[in-house]
Amino acid sequence: MVHANLHNDVKTVLIIKLGYCETLVKEEGFAPSLGDVFRHTVLLHHYADYRVTWLTSASAAPLLRDNPFIDELLIFDESSETFLKNRHFTEVLCLEKAESVCRLVNVVTTDRHLGFGWHKNDVHAHPMAHRALAVANGKKHHHTIQELLYEMVGARWRGEDYILGYTPKVSETCDIGLNYKVGSKWPSKAWPMLHWQELEELCRFEGLSVSWQQGCTNLEEYMEWIAGCRLVVTCDSLGMHLGLAMKKKVIALFGPTPSEQIHMYNRGLILHNAAACPLAPCMQASCPDHMRCMTSILPTDVLNAIHRLIPAPVLVAS
Repeated sequence: MVHANLHNDVKTVLIIKLGYCETLVKEEGFAPSLGDVFRHTVLLHHYADYRVTWLTSASAAPLLRDNPFIDELLIFDESSETFLKNRHFTEVLCLEKAESVCRLVNVVTTDRHLGFGWHKNDVHAHPMAHRALAVANGKKHHHTIQELLYEMVGARWRGEDYILGYTPKVSETCDIGLNYKVGSKWPSKAWPMLHWQELEELCRFEGLSVSWQQGCTNLEEYMEWIAGCRLVVTCDSLGMHLGLAMKKKVIALFGPTPSEQIHMYNRGLILHNAAACPLAPCMQASCPDHMRCMTSILPTDVLNAIHRLIPAPVLVAS
């Protein structure tokens, strides 16, 4: 979005979201979470009347590049403090909790500071961020991530969608995309490889064309691969959010993370086995019980879900 006539009365916002930690998880650190960066694009609807500057990490930049709601995309590095020092924004929304990032907030002048910052030698959460964080980490709740993010800025989420600036160059070339990989931060989210292989066999037996995840080291190639799939089977990962943003049919497999927080925009189904483990969702990166919550989701369960989302006749089968 380009504001042709930028006057002093134009509202401005600096959004700081790098993906170094998940906003709604009580953690601090630098474990990458690209999916957490992308799902924050729902907030851009709230800032549609603002001139938006977004500070992010180099790894997350392709997810935000060419976004029509972002006027200025900045990459976080050693020069960020110098570049932002004494710049003024109507609002600064910091969605990171690492000390080095929170300290950066203090060099920027603003009328209103939301999210997280650095105060009295510690990470400080704005009251609205504190409430959202408390709800997200409670024992049981049924608030979507979008609802909680909007609460952090004092607004109400009304079904706003993700916003992806990237324009795919390909059309759909296969029926089923197997988004089998998960990030290094949550290896417990993974579905067993034997299950993926069995699902491929079941799909091919029924005449469905199948493609295994591509672009694992290149985000643009990854987005092109998702664009080429009619339906994406995925764990709780970036691919799930991108598939929804591209308005694909999505089947999401959940175990250690809470599925209630995910809004599927009427584009897909969530599969989990709540009876498989009494601790699920445990929010643990490793599992002493061989990831029973994930292994208990069977390939036939996924195939049945595919039948619900892709009725015969098949349109893209090879």
